[in-house]
Amino acid sequence: MILGGRQSETGLASPAFPQNPSPLPDRLDMANADIIIQSCDFINFRVHKLVLSLSSPFFDDMFSLPQPSDQDVVDGLPVVRLSEDAEVLNCLLTMSYPIPSVIPNSYNKTLMVLVASRKYEMDGVQSRIRADIQGKNLPMPTGVATFHAYAMASIGGLSPEKETLARLTLDFPMTFEYLREGLLFFEGWVLRDLISFRKCCRDNLISCFRIFLKLDIPPFDIWTPCARSGACPSSQTGHSPPWLTDLFRRRLTKLGQTFTNPLPNACNIREEYLSALQAHIASKECISCPKVHAVNGEKFCQEIENRLALAIGKVGDFHFPEEFWASEYSNQTILLQ
Repeated sequence: MILGGRQSETGLASPAFPQNPSPLPDRLDMANADIIIQSCDFINFRVHKLVLSLSSPFFDDMFSLPQPSDQDVVDGLPVVRLSEDAEVLNCLLTMSYPIPSVIPNSYNKTLMVLVASRKYEMDGVQSRIRADIQGKNLPMPTGVATFHAYAMASIGGLSPEKETLARLTLDFPMTFEYLREGLLFFEGWVLRDLISFRKCCRDNLISCFRIFLKLDIPPFDIWTPCARSGACPSSQTGHSPPWLTDLFRRRLTKLGQTFTNPLPNACNIREEYLSALQAHIASKECISCPKVHAVNGEKFCQEIENRLALAIGKVGDFHFPEEFWASEYSNQTILLQ
């Protein structure tokens, strides 16, 4: 019995079978097994139908059906071939038994195990994997690998991971030049959802930066007119420091050009703010702005960071109606400007 097609390292379809499968010395091989689960790279796992049935309604239903008369048999045991590789299946199967679990050390490989556990309706295994990811604090993917992981989570139906990874992709450009062959891992609807998400985040950030320009209203009305060393600083607040408004306007200009550039986040906006402030102090010998920053700068930065995080955080619906696309992209090339 063969279930599903071949999977690649990313968890997506690939037509090729490995010619020289790697050995898996610690693969699960249980005594008194009554079935063999075979991976796409031809590694056999001798396990028990009862254990799989208790762990998975999928396998319970499958084993309750009459088995084909021509089913492959190895050492007297029926063989069920699955589309996952040996490493993924070894993790999945060990978590079905009351024995030490085998969990990958990479986020993407663990994500593949999570996709497989959802595919085979192994809810208990899903919970254990998610707890393990948090406990191990696995490094998250970066760069193009973030987009690969997002595609995997989307196709695998992993909503929490999908949202987390979608937000991580905002730190990187989303262009043909950057992704290149990585686009092969995206199904059309997956790419479309991510584009929609990214554009909505961009639009929310534009609204944020427009509000940031209103430095005469709370909580941004902390700034006083610039004064050089030796001059008498003004105590009048609600002033708009040119260096700060220039920073926000540059961000607005860049955001208005395209949503395929990396989008600002809480971390890099603070760095840009501090860099602009230092450059201003050095060039203008200003004593007012550093004084305001020393007293209220941390609170000011925190407010900006919170608002940016909220602007992106409230974009949680990845499915957009046809009217959205018709209104936003009529007569335009919408993919990866």
